[in-house]
Amino acid sequence: MSALLCLVSFALCFWAGSRSLVKGLAALLAVGYVYGIVRANLPETFSHFIYDAGVLGLYLSLWLHPIRLPNYSEVISLKSWTAVLVLWPVIIFFVPLQDPLIQLVGLRGAIFLLPFLLIGAGLKDEDIYKLALWLAVFNLIACAFAGAEFFMGMERFFPKNEVTRIIYQSNDVTNSRAYRIPAIFANAHAYAGTMVATMPLLFGAVFQKQRKLLYPILLALGLTAALLGVFISATRTNFIAAAILIIVGTFSIRSKYASLLGWLLILSVIGWLVSGEGRLQRFTTLLDTDLVRDRLSISINMNLWEVITKYPFGNGLGGGGTSIPYFLRDRLINPITIENNYAAIAIEQGFIGLVLWILFILWFFTRKVSIKQDPWRIGRNLIWYSSATSFALGLIGIGLFTAVPQTSLLLLSMGWMIARPSVAVRSHIMEHEGRTFKLRPAESDLVASSKSTVV
Repeated sequence: MSALLCLVSFALCFWAGSRSLVKGLAALLAVGYVYGIVRANLPETFSHFIYDAGVLGLYLSLWLHPIRLPNYSEVISLKSWTAVLVLWPVIIFFVPLQDPLIQLVGLRGAIFLLPFLLIGAGLKDEDIYKLALWLAVFNLIACAFAGAEFFMGMERFFPKNEVTRIIYQSNDVTNSRAYRIPAIFANAHAYAGTMVATMPLLFGAVFQKQRKLLYPILLALGLTAALLGVFISATRTNFIAAAILIIVGTFSIRSKYASLLGWLLILSVIGWLVSGEGRLQRFTTLLDTDLVRDRLSISINMNLWEVITKYPFGNGLGGGGTSIPYFLRDRLINPITIENNYAAIAIEQGFIGLVLWILFILWFFTRKVSIKQDPWRIGRNLIWYSSATSFALGLIGIGLFTAVPQTSLLLLSMGWMIARPSVAVRSHIMEHEGRTFKLRPAESDLVASSKSTVV
C-alpha cells in the first residue's frame, strides 16, 4: 500500500506540475500536509518516501516544462549559491565514512529540497497569491484535525508505534501531562513550523487588491488557523517565530484602517481563545529562566569549535543530525546526537560545508528585500524576518533542512523574496512618480533583450 501511495504521489505532482507550476506546488504541499498522519497509520518502509516521490514528480514536470528565471543579478547569484551548496555534499557522498544507505539518506537531507530556492525565484506575484489561497484551505483542514485531537484525543488519529514515538513522548503540556498536538503532521513541531512558514504569504496576500469577495475572507481564516495552530501545537520556539511575525506585521500595515482593524480583530480572537485554555499557554514557560537555560544547554550540547576540531572532514552524511528512519538506525557508525543544525552541518559536511552555509546565509540576509511601492512589500519583509528567525532558531534545534513540508515552503519563499518585483513594474512605478529608475547591469540587459534564463 505504501509503495502504491508513492506512485500516486509521484503521478499527482507530475500531472499537476505539467499543467502549471502553482498547481504542481499545491499538489505537493497537499501531500506534505497529510504526510505525517498517513505515515503514522501506515508504518511501512515506503511510507517514509511518499513526500519524496511527490517532489520527484514535480521535479520531472519542471524538467519537461522548464520555468524561466528572471535575469536579475540576485537570481544569477542565487543559482550559483544553489549549485555550490549541492555540489559539496555530492563530493562528500563519495567519502565512505558511513554505510551507503546512511550516506544516501544524509545526501537527501543536504540537497534534495534546495532546488526550491530556484523554483521560488521563478514564481510571479500572481502565482504567490494563488498559492496563498491553497495554503489557506490546507491550514483550515489542519486546524480542524487539530481541534478534533485536542478534544477527542490523539489515539483516534495516531496509533502508537515506532513512527509516532516522538508524538507520545511529547506529553509535557500543563500539569495534566497533555500531548502537544500534531494535527495531520509528523509531529507538533512540523505542524507549528509549517503554520509559521505560511504566515508571510497569507499576510501579504490579504493586503492585495480584492479579486473576489470570498478570497480575502478565506485568506484571513487561513491566517487565523495558522496562528491558532501555533498555540495548539504547544511548541515554544515556533511561538517565538510567530510572535516576531505578529509584531513586524502589525507595524508594517500602512494601508486602510479597515485592514488594521481586521488584523487586530484576528489577534483579539486568538488572545481570547488562548487566555481561556491552559493547554494553549505552554509558551508562558519561556518566562522561567532556569528552564530556558537548561533547555539551551541540552540543544547546544557540543561546542561548535569542538565539533570542527573533532570532525574537520565530518562524520559522513547522515552521521550527525539527519533524521534516520528507524529501520536503518542499526547501520549508523559512531552515531552522534545533537540538536543544533549548524553543528550537524559541521559533523556531516565538515568545516568547508559549514563555511559555505554561513556565507550563503550572510549573502541572503544582506540583500535588499523590496521597494517601497511593491504591493507585496509586507509579505517580502515578513519572509525576511521569518527566514532569519528560522536560521537563528537552528542553533537550538534540528530538522531545518528536512522538515515536511516546512522546508520546501521556507526555501520557496526565500527564492521568491530574492527575485523581487519585475523590472518592468519597478520602472513603471518610478517613471510614473517622475523619478529616475536605476537598473543593475544584469537588469539592463533584461530590459534591452527581454530574455530570461531557463532552469
